[in-house]
Amino acid sequence: MPPSSRPQSSKARQRPNSNNGAAARRGQNSSSSSATHQAQSVTTTLLRTKEMMQQELERVSTLNTTINDDGALLNDAKEEHVGMGGTMKGAQGAMRKLGRQDVRDAIILRCALVFYWIVVVYVLWTRIKIPFLP
Repeated sequence: MPPSSRPQSSKARQRPNSNNGAAARRGQNSSSSSATHQAQSVTTTLLRTKEMMQQELERVSTLNTTINDDGALLNDAKEEHVGMGGTMKGAQGAMRKLGRQDVRDAIILRCALVFYWIVVVYVLWTRIKIPFLP
């Protein structure tokens, strides 16, 4: 630094005032102590802020990773759902076909029961000659 812009040392400031030398030193010591305390306080605050920002950055990074993982999982589920669409339509068609077959089987069973009872009545009529039947 050039000599003109260099700050004067505390001794240079004390020389013009030789009567108040001790009082000036005490004032400078307390002001430099206060400045040192303020500088330490600011440094401590900045370090805490830096630590909080690092923690927040880690939290956001973890959150971002979680969101990306969940997005990939949702995409996989969507693709699986779309792929299952054809399978579901085929299963629905098979269920309809089974339902129709069930109805057809019920009709055939009822017809078979009616036919059985008709045969029973005919056999009784021809063998026993039940009087109430013509």
